This record gives sequence, C-alpha cells and structure tokens, in this order.
Amino acid sequence: MAIFVRNQNFSRIMDTTVKSTALRFGYIIGGIGVAYTLIAYLIDLTLLTTWWTGILFLILLIVLLCVAVGQVKSKMGGYISFKDAFSTFFVAGLVASLISTTVTVLLFNVVDPEAAERLNELTIESTVRTMEKFGAPEEVIDKQVEELQGKNQFSLTSQLWTFLGGLLFYAILGAVVAAIMKKNKPAGFPEEVA
Repeated sequence: MAIFVRNQNFSRIMDTTVKSTALRFGYIIGGIGVAYTLIAYLIDLTLLTTWWTGILFLILLIVLLCVAVGQVKSKMGGYISFKDAFSTFFVAGLVASLISTTVTVLLFNVVDPEAAERLNELTIESTVRTMEKFGAPEEVIDKQVEELQGKNQFSLTSQLWTFLGGLLFYAILGAVVAAIMKKNKPAGFPEEVA
C-alpha cells in the first residue's frame, strides 16, 4: 500500500511539473511570437515576409521547446518518460500557437485589415523575387501569383489551417525530441517523493 501511495504522489508531482513547465514555456514562446509580430507590424511589415526571420524564429522555438523538456527531465531527477517529454513539448507548442494565432487574427482582421492586404502584397513580391532567383519559368511564377492573390492568409479559415498544421508539426517534432530525450528509470529504481 505504501508503494502505491508513493507512486501516486510521484505521478501527481510529475504531472504538475509537466503541466506547469509546458504552460510557462508556452506563454514565453507565445509572448515572443506576439512581440515579434507587433514589432514587425509597427516597424516594418517586410520582416514578416523574409525567410531568414522565419528560420531564426523556428530555431528559437525548437530550442525553447527542447529546454522545456530538459527542465522537466532535470526536475524529475534526470529521467523522463516518452509521454512526459512529448506532453511537455506538445502542450508548450499548443499554448504558444494559440496565443500567437489569436493575436494574429485580431490584429489583421479586427484592428488593421489594411495591414493584412499590404502583407499579402509583400508576400507576393517576396515570392516572385525568390522564384526569379531560382530561375522559375514565368508561367509558374504567374500561376503562383494568381494563387496567392486569390487567398487571404489572415482569414479565420487560413489561420485555423495554419494553427492545425502547426499542431501537426509539434506532434511530429515532439515525438522525435521525446524519443531522443527520454530516459526511463531503471527497474527497481526507488521513487522519490518531494
């Protein structure tokens, strides 16, 4: 009976650690995403269309999500199950995406829809430049421009699809990170209760 109670207490502590760390990192990453969006909105919308800022943000995102998993692992004595590693990564990504998507929808659909139109134009210009650099045929470029002109990337539907795509990304990458970072306790390892 005492072992069962100890395991339940440890499980509760582990669940609390996973949830609190995932939420904290989700808020941090979401806040960074919102700050980046607002700074770009206020200073220069082209920052939202350059590939290198997207790559930098993606690297920062992945690093912070891995740090979150590492913190949970550290708090659990250097051990973490696949489930807890995955949950930490995925929940933090989910919270960050929810925050960022909400702000994007409000900013570009409610606060300043004209900025969304301008950003769509900038995206088209950036796409054309990139395709020309890679020597894409004119008819392919024209087709891509036509597709982009007929699409509002900031509509609620587009943002929902982007959000869902992000969740798929977090699920896949979270599974990879969890598989790499997991470290199960050896059989017979005593459970510690804080």
